[in-house]
Amino acid sequence: MSMSKRALGTLAVLALAMLVLMSWPAFAATTYTTTVQVVGPTGSAVASAPIYVYYLNGTQVASGTTNSTGYAQFALANGTYLVFVKGSHQYFFSLIKVAGTTKAVINGTKLHYVNITSVPATTSFTLKPDNTNASISLNTNATVYGDKNATIVFPSSFVSFPYMYKLSSVKNATTTVSKGTIFANITGANEVVTATYTSSLAFTSPLFLGIIAVVILIIIIGAFYAGTHAVFNVTHQFVRRANREAKRFVRSVNEEDRDRKHYVHRSED
Repeated sequence: MSMSKRALGTLAVLALAMLVLMSWPAFAATTYTTTVQVVGPTGSAVASAPIYVYYLNGTQVASGTTNSTGYAQFALANGTYLVFVKGSHQYFFSLIKVAGTTKAVINGTKLHYVNITSVPATTSFTLKPDNTNASISLNTNATVYGDKNATIVFPSSFVSFPYMYKLSSVKNATTTVSKGTIFANITGANEVVTATYTSSLAFTSPLFLGIIAVVILIIIIGAFYAGTHAVFNVTHQFVRRANREAKRFVRSVNEEDRDRKHYVHRSED
């Protein structure tokens, strides 16, 4: 009876496992062919451009490259996504909604842009499109086209040897801030955002001085080790040479002693 119950239990588990495997596709999200066309501000196709698709929480879900006519295809489930395109010195972002088989157009001729610069040197910045948690890292002297407003975040300082740059101000047409975060309102008009940095020689920065101190310490340790090693080698060679000379002297003395004994023996004869 116990064996029968165990066998029935095993069969039940196997049947449940097969049922789960057979019904698994029903639980998986259905994806649809989503075609994205990217058109530049002059009306020409944005070809051979890397293109990225993100969930609104900022997680990348797909990536690809536009073809010669500016098209790229993805398999996406229904929902809203952020699409970001890296063109040649121009970037594009747009929120698209997928509902079954979908075609979306990112049309640069109908989008406003923000021109992002930094003086006196180029640096990185982070672009955060509205209605998403995505953070996209780019370099300044960039033009970004988008269908949503965006927050732009600059670093408070950076080093481009031999200079260290500290953020002085960030401004657009209406606002100037001393911190690195500024809002770009590009749903209504084009924007220009400029970050201004003050420069100083990196030699005077605590970070650089700390690096120099570490390098000097490494050099001292290396020199000490090299010197100790050299002294050891010289001492070792001296000892070996002295040992050889001592052995040679002993052999010479022994030979002279044998010769003397031989001479004395012959004289006695």
